[in-house]
Amino acid sequence: MSSAGSEATPPENQTPKVSVIIPAYNTAAFIAETLNSVFAQTFRDFELIVINDGSPDTAELEAALQPYMSRIRYIKQENRGLPGARNAGIRVARGDLLAFVDSDDIWMPDYLFAQVEFLDNHPHVCASISDAVLFGSGEDVIWRMLKEGTAPILGFEEMLKRQGGQLPSAMVVRRKRVLEIGLFDERIRIGEDIEFCVRLCFPEGALGYLGRVLVKYRQRPGSLTEDPRRRKWVVAEIESLRRLGENLDLSQPQRGLLEKEIAAAVASLALGDAYHHISEHEYGPAVQCFRSANAYYRDPRISVAAFCLNAFPGLAGRLLNWRLKGRPARRI
Repeated sequence: MSSAGSEATPPENQTPKVSVIIPAYNTAAFIAETLNSVFAQTFRDFELIVINDGSPDTAELEAALQPYMSRIRYIKQENRGLPGARNAGIRVARGDLLAFVDSDDIWMPDYLFAQVEFLDNHPHVCASISDAVLFGSGEDVIWRMLKEGTAPILGFEEMLKRQGGQLPSAMVVRRKRVLEIGLFDERIRIGEDIEFCVRLCFPEGALGYLGRVLVKYRQRPGSLTEDPRRRKWVVAEIESLRRLGENLDLSQPQRGLLEKEIAAAVASLALGDAYHHISEHEYGPAVQCFRSANAYYRDPRISVAAFCLNAFPGLAGRLLNWRLKGRPARRI
């Protein structure tokens, strides 16, 4: 580990307001841009911790980090995934607030200022989240974290219902609260942020949403946001919700709500799989997925689609394919 003071990094005997934590894995080509965006912040009272999470491009990563070594704390460890890398940073962090940013994302210059100001003005809120813009794969797309019409302060039930989204690169959280809940669950490699954010609010915590675009989230091949079907995301969401049932001492009403949310996510996954099977002319599996999804939805239209597809697969499949081609592509 290396660390030193600079105009942007408080010396070891001075506690920073914010600890910025950057997990790095196979992003040597992008991390300089990420670091530059952190050091360009108008808010300056922070330390910066970079965790090399057993990256296969360590030589290139360390070459990219070399110009910044006097201004960062650098940790190398065996690969433990994003949750394990963030936890390593949390354990050495000194700031009252923790700010996470992935090593290929970019903060806008007033990101930290806006987040810290919001948390200072809302002492009952344990974390704050901004909106983001997806970039790097064609046209930029605004990613709103809060569902339209939802209040900007969300508690446990609202987060369990995913009325507000979560993106670690767009989140600042109080370190004391993170230590209270036991950090990130390292058993979850994808979707760990869902489980983490819901757990932050249990039983009576709250998350706040700034309603401002302050982060640029990079899309790359293989990323969750590049999946037009969102299947990986829904699978991760289901796993995270199930882990919540293991990690939290829920009341019966809360457990009932959790089970309902899991059932809804499983049905959504089955419905998406049905559409995919239809597009691939796999009508038998599509019928099975429709029936599985409709155990939750109980929608007559799905029943009719499954019946017609089973009885007249060729004709019904062509009609459904024609309708699917007219559906707009789903975006996060």
